[in-house]
Amino acid sequence: MKRIMLVGALAMAMAVAAPAQVSLGWGVHGNAAQLGVKENLSSVYGWGYGGGAHLDVNLMMISLRFCGDYTTFAPDQDKYRNEVAKVLGNAATGYSIEGGNVKILSANANLKWALLPLPIVSPYLTGGIGLARMSTGDLTVKYQGASVGGFPEAPTETKTLFNIGAGVDLKLAGVALYIEGKYMWILTEGESTAYIPISVGITL
Repeated sequence: MKRIMLVGALAMAMAVAAPAQVSLGWGVHGNAAQLGVKENLSSVYGWGYGGGAHLDVNLMMISLRFCGDYTTFAPDQDKYRNEVAKVLGNAATGYSIEGGNVKILSANANLKWALLPLPIVSPYLTGGIGLARMSTGDLTVKYQGASVGGFPEAPTETKTLFNIGAGVDLKLAGVALYIEGKYMWILTEGESTAYIPISVGITL
């Protein structure tokens, strides 16, 4: 909470320091992301998808971007079934699996620093802090129609989130198109959970 308050104070200081040079922008974006999971599940969870919205407070070469995102990761049921069969020792074809989706809802405050504030193409670095709510859907496993137990439910957690990344703005007639990649990690219990979203968006 103290870190989030510090980011907010920084934004206010920027606005007070140069009120005449501050501008606002807003937009939407879509995400494709890779989820960092344990090695035996790395092939089960492929690309996740989602989107969000953002608000920019611009001041010369530095901006503050507030953004909210929702991303969901659905497991490949066939690959999940094969992993379950390895653990339980029966033929994979006898299993059916439902659920297990991972969902991440996040809100971030990021600094955005333009490396080359050119008129049309502008690369930048970004990084910041926020909160993320991570949940995993109930996993239902059946073998030849009979339920198989022993799979604990994953708790829903709301934890601090950090991120760092880079992107490029393409500015055209008052509209900025951009592509951005970030490395994000959530301070979940036990060990952190990481994922890498690639975002394509538009800012007005």
